[in-house]
Parts: sequence; structure tokens; C-alpha cells
Amino acid sequence: MTSAVYFCVDGGGTRSRGRLTDADGVTLASAVDGPCNPNTDCARAVASVMALWRRCASDAGHDPEDRAGITLAIGSAGLNVMRSRAAFVAACPPFGRILPINDGYAALIGAGGGKPCGMVAVGTGVTARRLLPDGTNFFRDGWGWTVGDRGGGAWIGVQAFRHALEVKDTVAPPWPLADSLIATICGAETLDDILANPNPERMASLTPFVLAAADEGDPVALGIRNQAVDHLVALARALRLEDADTLYFSGGLAVPLWPFLVERLGRPISEPLADAMTGSYLLASGRAPAEVEISV
Repeated sequence: MTSAVYFCVDGGGTRSRGRLTDADGVTLASAVDGPCNPNTDCARAVASVMALWRRCASDAGHDPEDRAGITLAIGSAGLNVMRSRAAFVAACPPFGRILPINDGYAALIGAGGGKPCGMVAVGTGVTARRLLPDGTNFFRDGWGWTVGDRGGGAWIGVQAFRHALEVKDTVAPPWPLADSLIATICGAETLDDILANPNPERMASLTPFVLAAADEGDPVALGIRNQAVDHLVALARALRLEDADTLYFSGGLAVPLWPFLVERLGRPISEPLADAMTGSYLLASGRAPAEVEISV
């Protein structure tokens, strides 16, 4: 590979995706791997990125050990924390260039093609961002699953797990899902093991069960889903968009929550023009405004 080549990564709390593109953004190879959040597990994040790189390089007929001419542009959960960003860059094997990007900003750029817009990304975590006409951006939430990310997959899982434990403690009425949710999150481990090492991926694994139960009318699951939608609607409104501005919703939970978001927001929402990996490519190639965050 002699011209500019970009290895673009979208790192999430549950899974990561990688795409190798040429200078014009044409896809050469792509791959999927496990979690990538340097703020919760830097070593695991690096391992996921390198697994993605090896698959992409091999599929494109490139020697995986030859990274000198490759730009790694990674938009990942946890890279909003500058200490975690620095730790990831230090731990990652060298590439020709490493461009760490807040995952919300990469998704925002991909969603609107680098044009001013608003976006709410809802997957394992949650963030809302707005790109202003002057090229600056600001965000709402994205504080991480332990204190924020309200309405995301980890948050939904925590609410369900907490309620299941309340049922186990007999301080809440019996709930048909309680035992099955505890069994699902534990797997082959004990409850003590899970409580000793909780993580967003585990919590988010409960979300499909909660949403399915809500669709079937389970009152507890309905309450959790309604709260999640309320949080996401509040975030979208906090972006202070004008009526003419486009609001995008992205992420793995955008689709199942879409009809409830439209109803509650009372304004149109749109699917992203492209994904976060495209956003990373646009940023790394200079086709979109660099990440300049302001407080609003």
C-alpha cells in the first residue's frame, strides 16, 4: 500500500468494528471484534483494535506487521477521558499515525457528513452532540455507565438487574423475569462474581430481554423502557436545535426505540448518513472539522 490508507475503528462497550479504507474512502476490508473501551479496560481495548487490524490487513492482502504507512483513526467509548486517551495511545502498538477521537464526535461527523447537525447515539452507552456552524461542538451525557449514559443499554440493564435483586430480597413484588435475568447475567459465574466485577457489557446483555418483555406488556419492563425514552428525549432537547436543523439518532438501540422517540419528541428524526467509522475517516483525512469541544 503506497498511498494514504486509513484504519478506522468504532469502539463500543459491547463490540468494536474496524474498516480499512484507501485515500478516497473506498473500503478495502472490514471486521468485527469484542469490546473496546480504554476507560474501563485499556488492555482489552488494545487487544480488540489489534484483532481488527490483523483481520482487515490480511483480508486486504497487507502484511499486518507493516503499519508504518497506516493512520489509525479510532472513535471509541472512553476516549472522552484524556487520561484514558493517553493510556490507549501509549499501550497501542505503533502505527504511522494514531488519531484518537471521542466516539460521540466520530458518530456525529459520520451522521451528518461533517455538516452542522445534532445527534443522539444510543448503544451500550449514550451521548448527545451538536456540531455548530463554526465547527465547534458540545455534548450532553456520555459520562460513563456508572454515573451517566442514561437510557443506554447498560443503564437499562442496571435498572432491570436492580429490580430483580429487589425481588430476590422480597422488597419488591414477584416479577416473572427476575430469576431469568439474574441467570442470564451470571452465566457460569456466581452472583458474587458478577457483583465483584460488574461491567457495562454484562449489564447491556439484559437489554434485549427487557425490550422484548416491554413489547409483550410487562409493566416493569415498560416502565424501564419509558424512562429510557424520557432520558433520550431530554438529551435531544438539550441540544437546542432549531426547527430546520437535522437531528440524527444512531447506535444499536436507536432502531427498537425509534417509534417511541418520534412520538415523544414531536419532531422528525433521521437515520445517520454514514457511521462512526466514516466519521473517523472524514476527520483523519481532513474532510471534516477537527474535534474542538466547547462548554455550552
